[in-house]
Amino acid sequence: MGSSEPILVAGRWRPAAAVRTYRAVDPVTGRPRDRVWPVSGWSDVEQALEAAVAAARDLAALPAGRLAAFLERYADRLAGKAGELVSLAHAETGLAITPRLADVELPRTLDQLRQAAASAREGTWRMATIDHSKNIRAAACGIGPVVILPPANFPLAYGAVTGGDFAAAIAGGNPVIAKAHEGHPSVAECAAVEAVAAVEETDLPPATVQLLHGLEPVDGERLVADPRVGGTGFTGGQAAGERLYRAATAAGRVIWVEMGSVNPVVLLPGALAERAVGIADELTASVTGSAGQFCTKPGVVFLVGDAAGRSFVDAVADRFAAIGPQVLLGSAACERLVAALTRLEGAGARVRAGTAAAAGASSHAPVLLEVAGRELLADPESFLVEAFGNATLLVVCESLAELTRGVCCVRGSLGASCYVARTGGDDAAFAALAPLLVARSGRVVENRMPTGLGVVPAMQHGGPWPSAGPPFFSAVGFPWTILRFARRVCYDGWTEARLPEIVRDAPPEGRPWRYVDGAWTRG
Repeated sequence: MGSSEPILVAGRWRPAAAVRTYRAVDPVTGRPRDRVWPVSGWSDVEQALEAAVAAARDLAALPAGRLAAFLERYADRLAGKAGELVSLAHAETGLAITPRLADVELPRTLDQLRQAAASAREGTWRMATIDHSKNIRAAACGIGPVVILPPANFPLAYGAVTGGDFAAAIAGGNPVIAKAHEGHPSVAECAAVEAVAAVEETDLPPATVQLLHGLEPVDGERLVADPRVGGTGFTGGQAAGERLYRAATAAGRVIWVEMGSVNPVVLLPGALAERAVGIADELTASVTGSAGQFCTKPGVVFLVGDAAGRSFVDAVADRFAAIGPQVLLGSAACERLVAALTRLEGAGARVRAGTAAAAGASSHAPVLLEVAGRELLADPESFLVEAFGNATLLVVCESLAELTRGVCCVRGSLGASCYVARTGGDDAAFAALAPLLVARSGRVVENRMPTGLGVVPAMQHGGPWPSAGPPFFSAVGFPWTILRFARRVCYDGWTEARLPEIVRDAPPEGRPWRYVDGAWTRG
């Protein structure tokens, strides 16, 4: 087997014990890129696990300020590599340099790391609790080595060693074993070089950050189920996510999966009567921005087929038809989109704009499909499927009652939207539909499409199965997102001097919020 790029294990870049190799592909040209990347065998995983276990013990003894210092220094180093990171991400994914990568995704990435640092210092996520009367104390702490398995569509903000899962794991005091996505391995490598430097500068254990470039599926399942792994963060397709979820949970291991989602959008009649043109523009932008390759893209849109509704359908069809082929994340992404569209057409969905056929190996024109509400109700499993990319399905209903029954067929989604008349004419319908949308999604948006979410503490990015699991915690929103990679420990009857600093009577530097004798207090 020819030589390939090194992996990062225990603080050292070394050759992999590869079982095969691969090359990333430029989606724009369809040509493989020059560099060769290894898919590691289990011996590489074994060494990474041993190093991570040792690092986890060392990290548990460090003050939160050291973790925060690493995250801040790392963010600064990545900012210094902004041009190179954005260029590599563009070359390997085809995503636009501006505004997508340089103006949106990279700033979000740096902000996440800095939010994680602030949360590590502030300590609220630890939920320190003290009961003096019984001398019982408790606090959250790190869970141990965390495996990060990233998606194709966010090379930076969800990257193996740059994304929100990575930031949350480190802020919780956990070492990370990251597996680069085969769609953008050079982005992960470039970032990992800066992570190693930041680890050295802040004197963290060398194995705090480790990077493998690829794993066979069977070894991925073995890894997430390994008893040495504290938890796993996975973002990606439903088939792979469900397979990993089954493997991890069968072994009693923690895993957080963010998978497919149809993200229903409901357009109430009054809203369309008021502003159908504006909503048509918003839907088109939401479905075709970055070629629709967002986990929050609206995949199914419910509306009533009255005069305003039919006019809206025609307007969206015109807008979709005016957009040419768009570059997807690669040939595999294009093939999956074609398969989903072919399935929808086979079930009876009618194409209003575009075609199921690809425009090239990695290109596809936007596709708008339509189905009647009664058809969806007769066979919801065939129509409520994720078509990841620049396509969406309009469900045109005869009445609000039929629309409501259609919404009841939707399974768990990451987000949902409802457009409501500003005059109040849709208020009764909204009141009836809102509980249905809340039950089916982690985030409900009013009068806006579900794409684009604020990276703020109040954000929820997760939802009922099969969009994510478990549904309670969020992949976005510090400090609470850290709790995915944490566990709670009770210290019963301990002497003050032996207690962890977070639950001593004299609080640590920074004076975090703690729940002391029945009341929240700052320090």
